[in-house]
Amino acid sequence: MSRQFIGFSLFTAVLLLPGTKAFAQSAKVSGPLTGLIYDRTRGAVRPLQGVPGSSYIGSPVLDQVDLASIAPGGEWAFIARNGQTEFMHGLSGSAPAESSPDGLIASVDRVVWNRDGSAALLYSSSGNQLQRVTFSGGEARADAPIDVPSGRVTALALDQAGRQIALGVAGSGLYLFNTGQSPALISSIAQPVAAAFDETSLKLYAVDADSSRILEFDSGAAQRDFAALDPAVTPAGLAVSAGSRYLLLADSAARAVYVYDTASRSLANTLNLDFVPTRFEPLSTGPTFLLNGDQQGEWLLVLDARQTPGISIVPAGVEVQQ
Repeated sequence: MSRQFIGFSLFTAVLLLPGTKAFAQSAKVSGPLTGLIYDRTRGAVRPLQGVPGSSYIGSPVLDQVDLASIAPGGEWAFIARNGQTEFMHGLSGSAPAESSPDGLIASVDRVVWNRDGSAALLYSSSGNQLQRVTFSGGEARADAPIDVPSGRVTALALDQAGRQIALGVAGSGLYLFNTGQSPALISSIAQPVAAAFDETSLKLYAVDADSSRILEFDSGAAQRDFAALDPAVTPAGLAVSAGSRYLLLADSAARAVYVYDTASRSLANTLNLDFVPTRFEPLSTGPTFLLNGDQQGEWLLVLDARQTPGISIVPAGVEVQQ
């Protein structure tokens, strides 16, 4: 893959002072923004400046973070630090605001978002609970927690409207339910390792690692085969492109993204990667996705799925401040 050398915009650096919050009120990202990412190697939230295909990684807008999950578009973020959890709004602006809704479940270790970032689904493996949080008018509101079937949760997805939840439990199967309802088993597949809704929320796709298949469900109806997979495939994530034309599967084992045509259920393209995909995190509502970033100095892979899916690379290791 050819690397793309890219331009950048300057932005105000974050000032971190002892005894203060981990962001400065003057911190602000200027210019086009691809999205915000959580840099696990530094424990920081950082911006990707520019547009997909021409982006640059910037200095932290939030530091000293133990865990962060950022909504598509970057308007909201779930933040854990110093044993506390909260949601933050406007991290790319000059005055980030905190919102801590009552009743948040404890020990959250996984967060997924709907396509426009208006809802998030929190999961606690120790508490064996899910919780939906919705966002409106600068406020976060938490629903009552949902107890999930016992077992290791291996797949989790939230539909476009933020109402339908898909839940995969190893050794148990795939569950589908609406918020406010109890999980209902729709398939007893042994290893549901990834799931994704299309833009209409009428189709659900899931990967069963046990049978090496991608399955398709229409409005919760009986399953049907979508595509066969090589048994060596190790899914890092599953998503649907804009317009629901393509289904995208990132494979850590082969360092590739498989692009399937949803109409013909056939493999349309294979995007080979320079680095191992370890994430499948939405950057924008477009949609675009971050595929890696867990290794120090690793160049970032951005999957642009707004039209024909393609990969761009964001150089790491250089920061610009003013």
